Amino acid sequence: MKNFTGYLWIMFAVWHISAQTTIKVMNYNLLHFNSQTDRKHDLKYILDSYHPDIFTVCELESEAASDTILNVCLNHDFVNKYSAASFHYNESGYYQDLNQMLYYNHEIFELTYQTVLHTSVRDINHYILKLKSQDPQPVYIDVYVAHLKSSSGSNNEQTRLNMVNVFTNDLPNIPVGHFVIFAGDLNLYSSSEPAYQALLDTTNAIVMKDPLDAPGTWSNNASFAYLHTQSTHRYGNDPFVGGGLDDRFDFIMLSENMMHTQNTDLRYVSNTYAAYGNNGTCYNEAITSQSCDGGIYDTALRSHLYNMSDHLPVVLQLETSHQLQISDLQIVQSFYLNGENPARNDVRIDGKADVSLQIHIFDLLGNELLQIKNYKKNTPIDISFLRDNVYFLLIKYNDFTQLIKFVKVS
Repeated sequence: MKNFTGYLWIMFAVWHISAQTTIKVMNYNLLHFNSQTDRKHDLKYILDSYHPDIFTVCELESEAASDTILNVCLNHDFVNKYSAASFHYNESGYYQDLNQMLYYNHEIFELTYQTVLHTSVRDINHYILKLKSQDPQPVYIDVYVAHLKSSSGSNNEQTRLNMVNVFTNDLPNIPVGHFVIFAGDLNLYSSSEPAYQALLDTTNAIVMKDPLDAPGTWSNNASFAYLHTQSTHRYGNDPFVGGGLDDRFDFIMLSENMMHTQNTDLRYVSNTYAAYGNNGTCYNEAITSQSCDGGIYDTALRSHLYNMSDHLPVVLQLETSHQLQISDLQIVQSFYLNGENPARNDVRIDGKADVSLQIHIFDLLGNELLQIKNYKKNTPIDISFLRDNVYFLLIKYNDFTQLIKFVKVS
């Protein structure tokens, strides 16, 4: 019999992937994020709490910082499902340390194109993601990431409008049927701002929508406390801006075709747009204040958000009815023990794919007790000969393995 001790580490690597129809989107201003900052541990915690499939960021300082996000905050332990677009330093204005970036779940998407649009202040980054679908009709998402001019005043409002016009002037170049996301730190103070009105102009080549649909003056208005994203700090402490949560600066805009609930290609999931970490009770307070308690976001998460940035992320969910392509890794990790555990006379393995598997059973010492080739799901595996104890059932498909623990009882 073979000894399996060398494989026991796999038990700690198991993470199950279900057939995914929900796509999570997050946009975040990372506040001058660099590769040396200890805030990467806070960002890792935040990302682990949400698991975005599309992650757009502002205020990334360098390519090294981008690599840190990918390799430390997103891909870590036994997770290796994220890729990043190519990093480009800002070529507009003089903010070379304030850059945008896109990260994506490569089990769901492939990146097919990227470019930049130049403005007077900062680039607008344009990426095209293609859904890894088994259906013949492709699904494309054009993702634009922007960081508009900050501060109040008519001159800054005009600059924001000019930057938005660069985006809207690019919309006629997008092929018919594509979906569009426009995300970033837009530094908008109210829905009456010309830049906001230009974004939602119904005469644009592609009509954009604000999923939150909350018109009004957002800044310093307690009525909009639930959507404020800046500032997470009550008092300023370099590099954090103070003031408490009283502005809605961060946005994810969607093309109108995503707002149709009957759209089976890609649609917005109603009521999933949120200022992540904001329980709606935090007006003019730091996100860690006790007055911010009482909602779905707990103290631990809000503490990491406080440490990470003076902005909160904004999130939403999309849904597709397309069948996604399934990798060998996803196939084997979709299988599970079907039936009682503890088990008495037999065990069965079920899963989404009808493929032939190799099955091995090992005891706690790593001794192989049973091997089955060409196993088909839901076929009973006789374990009546085993003593009452804990065992490991190893599933193998091509070069991928999954380990399931079960208990045998009389």
